[in-house]
Amino acid sequence: MNDIIIGIVSRDEQINNTIYKSITKNNVKYLNNKCCYVGILNFDNNQKINKNVLDICDGIIFQGGSDIYDYHFDILNYCIKKNIPVLGICMGHQIIGLYANKEKENDLIKVNNHFSLIDKHQIHINKESILYNLFGETIDVNSRHLYKINSISKPFILSAYSNDNTIEAIEWVDKDHWVLGVQWHPEDMDNMELLYNYFIQEIKRRRKKQL
Repeated sequence: MNDIIIGIVSRDEQINNTIYKSITKNNVKYLNNKCCYVGILNFDNNQKINKNVLDICDGIIFQGGSDIYDYHFDILNYCIKKNIPVLGICMGHQIIGLYANKEKENDLIKVNNHFSLIDKHQIHINKESILYNLFGETIDVNSRHLYKINSISKPFILSAYSNDNTIEAIEWVDKDHWVLGVQWHPEDMDNMELLYNYFIQEIKRRRKKQL
């Protein structure tokens, strides 16, 4: 195993009246045996995150969830300033979009036809995006979200959209930044290894340039 460390931002889960800080098993499925990973825990969701924890991470994953807190934006802002690659999944994608638009959680738009445990839908991928190089023009993804971002602001670009024009992916990728948000749950799909491998590859390449 190499020495790449990816931090996964945990979320609150309540089981039998006990609240846990959790990382879903599938969020490490594509990382297993390819890198090290740590959970980024925050005892009090209103408390600022310990920057010493972020400093040991070469990349960050924002997993899905239901509650967005200010410290999520603090983590993302820190990563952008420190050129730490970021992958945002579902709620993580929305965090990135809200950050780009200088908005808060209540600015998200409710959607009624994008949540199902079994259904999939097609998305169209921008030819100028990194996703196009991985998956081509279209791909079927799972439908597991209740909210969406309404727009995207520069320097981020639209990477993918669905048939009803829901923003399905956004990115800010240049020589100093690698920030990608996807609205679907790639960790729960069987054909997303290319995405995670590329994320890890970019972490290695960018960290090597900094050494």
